[in-house]
Amino acid sequence: SINTVRDQMRADDEDSRGAHHVDGFAPLFGRVVFPQGKLPGGHPFGYAATVKDRLAMPRLRFRSFRTLEYHRLCTGGFSRVCTERCRVYWLAQNARAHLTPDWKLHFSISKEHVPLAWDILCALFLDHACQFGIKVTTAEALGSGKWPEKQRGREITLYMFVHDESYDTPCEADALPLPPSRNNNNRHNNSSSNIPQGLGGPMAALAEKHEMHKFWLSKEYERPGAFWRALVREAERRLRAYKIKTAGCAEGDLPLGHYTSLRNEAFVPWEGKDGEREIGPSGERDGKWKAIYPPNSAGWNAANQPVPPIISDSWPDAVVSGGNKATNRTAMKIAPPATCREQCNNASRQQKMSNWRWEPA
Repeated sequence: SINTVRDQMRADDEDSRGAHHVDGFAPLFGRVVFPQGKLPGGHPFGYAATVKDRLAMPRLRFRSFRTLEYHRLCTGGFSRVCTERCRVYWLAQNARAHLTPDWKLHFSISKEHVPLAWDILCALFLDHACQFGIKVTTAEALGSGKWPEKQRGREITLYMFVHDESYDTPCEADALPLPPSRNNNNRHNNSSSNIPQGLGGPMAALAEKHEMHKFWLSKEYERPGAFWRALVREAERRLRAYKIKTAGCAEGDLPLGHYTSLRNEAFVPWEGKDGEREIGPSGERDGKWKAIYPPNSAGWNAANQPVPPIISDSWPDAVVSGGNKATNRTAMKIAPPATCREQCNNASRQQKMSNWRWEPA
């Protein structure tokens, strides 16, 4: 019930009691990075800096319980701030035809407020020492295209890493290990002889020993539900404090607040309007349906994959229990709804979840 969620949120707050919450404070690590709750003017990751020089690739290091290095990339109509580990994550998803979990937090921002909202949410991302990435649309600002209406409500995206067992097994698209380094300095010897290919993701066996930690991909980098719920509450609070306008919930997403929504964008075979068939034996496109980016009408979990702990450990009724070890990977599946609008017209469990809102702390 909704009371279950509120009880869980109250427990989360009690866990972090004793930490003085101010703008820019990172409850998990006890540090203040951006006292104003947003990137300062002239920051290399700021929206203005991206528009001024989209080809620049600034790198910054932050210290939490480990040193994290972030860099900015501006490609394909987006500006991204991410770690090397996030790029390995994207590589692993690409190599597996985007069929693995692809959970994201979307932030709905009115076009005129995107620059300021980015500076707020990028600061939040860094405050919380997130291990992966965040991106913002820059197509219109850079004159390279128009933000499509079907993506309205997804102006800013924060990646939620969910590990998949397939990342620990080599696939055909993964690169082979490099030959041993000729460098006599042991610190730079290639680590492929010690790491089985596939374990730790597609890059672990390719990295030099002293850099392997940057590229390692495993379940240990998943964050608990309390972490994500606290981040969303703080995001909602900051965006409201700066009077940011929302563009409305993205169609097909699961609303989590005034600005925030959740969606799994793992590809799915689709027989609907946007579907496409593979080339069959006849040479015509009459083969099986291809897996594509899930259309909005497919809902917030079109692939029907296990739900991440941001929901599953705070809303037990949303979880479908699995029977045995053979069904562990599908133990937390939720039947996908069609669209946000249809959720609101439905009196089922999905409708309850679509009406679920977090109150900012």
